[in-house]
Amino acid sequence: MGGPSRHQRTHRGTARAGSVALVSIHPPLHLSSSLVPNSGDPLRRSSPSPPGAAMVSADTIRTVIGIIGNGTALVLFLSPVPTFYRIWKKKTVEQYSAVPYLATLLNCMMWVLYGLPAVHPHSMLVITINGTGMAIELTYIALFLAYSAGADRRRVLLILVAEIAFVAAVAALVLSLAHTHDGRSMVVGILCVVFGTGMYAAPLSVMKMVIQTKSVEYMPLFLSLASLVNGVFWTAYALIKFDLYMTIPNGLGVLFAVGQVVLYAIYYKSTQQILEARKRKADQVPMTEVVVDGKNGNAAAGNGRY
Repeated sequence: MGGPSRHQRTHRGTARAGSVALVSIHPPLHLSSSLVPNSGDPLRRSSPSPPGAAMVSADTIRTVIGIIGNGTALVLFLSPVPTFYRIWKKKTVEQYSAVPYLATLLNCMMWVLYGLPAVHPHSMLVITINGTGMAIELTYIALFLAYSAGADRRRVLLILVAEIAFVAAVAALVLSLAHTHDGRSMVVGILCVVFGTGMYAAPLSVMKMVIQTKSVEYMPLFLSLASLVNGVFWTAYALIKFDLYMTIPNGLGVLFAVGQVVLYAIYYKSTQQILEARKRKADQVPMTEVVVDGKNGNAAAGNGRY
């Protein structure tokens, strides 16, 4: 009963070698999950994306769009600077109205309230731009109060106090009576939609005047384009992580701005014709006066000869 024969030893060695070969040819499945997927092996596949990667990407895009939206909104907030520089220089408000600035101030205050963490969390970009807008509009209104007088000043001051009291009352009621973020967002959001839509609808009166006069003289293209770009970015910001209360007013703002740009394209040529005709008429007045004076002079000379 000796040891295994030579043939048996050879057979066992082959079995061991075969088992090693099997391991090397068919590795465990989890080892192939990190290999490059383009190797042609159906078992080789890329590792799955970490959980939440898509959300991080969407949040990043939304943040970038919100930052750009802050910039375009800032341009709109600063657009009346030449008007108030003129008021400051002349020390009078002339025929300018404070209503647009009071309306914008109320809209900004409501959006700041909407963006508070206690009302609608994760809305810091909404707070920053509307807080900046509040400061700018308050500066405009302060200049208006400084250079207006009598009934106009009292009316502006009363509206300003009423707006501040209204926003404070809404904040107190919402924070004390609504106990969830959804409830608070709904109440404040509906008010923001109302006031925001009113602010964006203000250019409708200008658009009506453009159609009636066939002139875009008092509807600057720059402001129309700035309003369009601003509305597009804030609508995109609202759609990425869907926010109905931001989508409605900004979506309407885009529609109104597109309407202004279309009107500008339609009536640009007629506006140039109207301006040229006005200039020709203004140039003809001095010429007419010269001719009349010449006739009078000849008549006077004739009378002198007689």
